[in-house]
Amino acid sequence: MDNNRLKELLASMTLKEKFGQLSQITGELYVGQVDEEMVETGPAYPQHILDEDTIYTIGSVIGASGAETTNRIQAEYLQRSRLKIPLLFMHDAIHGYRTIFPIPLGLSCSWDEQLVKLVAEETASELRAAGIHVNFSPMTDLVRDARWGRVMESFGEDPLLSGNLGRAMIRGYQKILRDGRIAPDGVAACLKHFAAYGAGVAGKDYNAVDMSMREFFEFYGKPYEIALQERPKLVMSSFNSFNGVPVTASSEMLKEILRGQYGFEDLVISDWGAVTELQKHRVARDGKEAAELALEAGVDIEMVSTHYLEHFEAIVAERPELLEDVDAAVMKVLRLKNELGLFENPFADEANEDEVILNPVSLALAEEAGIRSCVLLKNENEMLPLRPEHRNIILVGPFACTRELLGNWACKGRFRDAVSLEEGLQQADDSLSVATFATLEDCPKEVLDRCDYIVVAIGEYWEQSGEGHSSVYLELEDKQKQLIRDVKKTGLPYACVCFSGRPLALQDIVDDMPALLWCWYPGTRAGVAVAMLLTGQATPTGKLTMSFPRVSAQTPIYYNEYSTGRPANTSSYSSRYQDCDIGPLFAFGHGLTYTQATYSDFTISGSRISETEDLWVTFQINNPSQYEYSEIVILYIEDVVSRTVRPVREMKAYRVVPVPAYGSANVEMPITLEDLRYVDADLRKTVEPGEFRVYINDLEHPLFTFEY
Repeated sequence: MDNNRLKELLASMTLKEKFGQLSQITGELYVGQVDEEMVETGPAYPQHILDEDTIYTIGSVIGASGAETTNRIQAEYLQRSRLKIPLLFMHDAIHGYRTIFPIPLGLSCSWDEQLVKLVAEETASELRAAGIHVNFSPMTDLVRDARWGRVMESFGEDPLLSGNLGRAMIRGYQKILRDGRIAPDGVAACLKHFAAYGAGVAGKDYNAVDMSMREFFEFYGKPYEIALQERPKLVMSSFNSFNGVPVTASSEMLKEILRGQYGFEDLVISDWGAVTELQKHRVARDGKEAAELALEAGVDIEMVSTHYLEHFEAIVAERPELLEDVDAAVMKVLRLKNELGLFENPFADEANEDEVILNPVSLALAEEAGIRSCVLLKNENEMLPLRPEHRNIILVGPFACTRELLGNWACKGRFRDAVSLEEGLQQADDSLSVATFATLEDCPKEVLDRCDYIVVAIGEYWEQSGEGHSSVYLELEDKQKQLIRDVKKTGLPYACVCFSGRPLALQDIVDDMPALLWCWYPGTRAGVAVAMLLTGQATPTGKLTMSFPRVSAQTPIYYNEYSTGRPANTSSYSSRYQDCDIGPLFAFGHGLTYTQATYSDFTISGSRISETEDLWVTFQINNPSQYEYSEIVILYIEDVVSRTVRPVREMKAYRVVPVPAYGSANVEMPITLEDLRYVDADLRKTVEPGEFRVYINDLEHPLFTFEY
């Protein structure tokens, strides 16, 4: 449909039909509850609003999926809709639809934009086959507080990495063709949650955010700014208030910053019920005021509340100037539906769905992503991988044989499709004898007597992280710590494998872990991915994208903290806790491999950077091992003296470098003038003359100094 026909369609719409296109509801209102593919989580809709006529003006549906189900809803809707404008179906496939990939925080530990893009591509293919057109992903909220439950959806604590991985995910979802349209097997991406949702006070979900605008533009806003360069079709406004104003009602955030400074031109959708929650924020007296505030702020689509539909006549009568914004929003909805090809073909191909869902390519990618996401945090005396003499294995702990390894926000993933660690070990090496027990007390003495090695499978249960699951206590549960100590008493060699949705605080147990492989939640192929690493068929390559606190009360903790007049040292009169060691237990960027690789031959191309000449840092990575692997290299910069207080270190570049077995790789990393630019106290982007230090991986020892 060309643009003129879209304009004609808009002109033919009643005001009610326009506001219907700007409203989103759940699918059971059309066809009732339909097996497990339906999600009925909406509020009790006011029947006098969503009457027989009104529900056939609605623009989009959330929570319904599966080709048969979405087709039933679409057919019912189109049969009774006056203008026959197809529905958009939207869903939350945060790390996969049916094929589940590692949680985003785990996936970020690969540092690999191409891998993230491929994961998004496979997710998009499954979504589109299931009749879904819009995915509420990626989440690029910067997160520094592991208490926040939604940390598992994030890409960690660094703004550059978070933005780049979010951008890669958008590219993978949308699969933009040469003509600028979304591919037939692509979906529209929705960047969320704008803005600064990950900075809620005390790590509590849905909480207020209060920060300086300098902090926002330098850190919390930067991932959105970077990811928006990939032109997602939607942005979701966040639940939180920002400096006293709920974002859903903030013209400053949604118009001046998102649209003005960051250049976003497409659809803004509220989060679930966020428009009606303006009354709970106590900035709106009633639903009419809530709708008016959201419309005025620039929220195009109201998700799962009905104030736009309930009050549009009164709002437009009082504020006729809003009609221009309403028409612009409706036209954006129509254009998205047109770009997705829905006017020509509003239905999913049911015959194609089974071929796409859980296809071999997706499953192989899930396995690779699972391997690349794991981080080897500790490996004393090379306790991992298993050695040839380790044939009789005891696998013990609450995560030994469970298939519940998908993590939260697993969309339509099913535990029955997942591979447990027990199954994975047996698939990875059929010469192993694996005896599995929930506790060591369950293990018969004769099994323990012939055991060569113990794998302890521990962690945080998947229900303990995710939306609405903020926690003050990040330590392992006591019975898991006791299990580790009981295993230690056996005198047998052992290693710990941990599954979680967030960093945990391990100071009181880490000394009892000779080796620790952190697996996050790896997804459908979890058990195989982890087993490949345990058996040495692959080496861990992941590096942390979020710092691990020593104890819960140390959060929030992050590597790029501001310099202080009294840096932490052995004195009590410095920036430290008197009853906790300085720094994180495991730092941002930490991660071991089996390779024992070394770096050598460091050089820098000059001692001064200018507007016309970049600097280049070069070095060699030497791999003496049998493993062909990808080394993650991180470059940090320290601004030695500046007018405004700066972070102690800032990551400015990273590389994922393929290194051959028994070989080496040469690496070049640029430093540009843009890398030195920052937002000063007057909110101006500036770069100052002075001295700068360069670090590679190691945050303590600079390699080079240069000047500008």
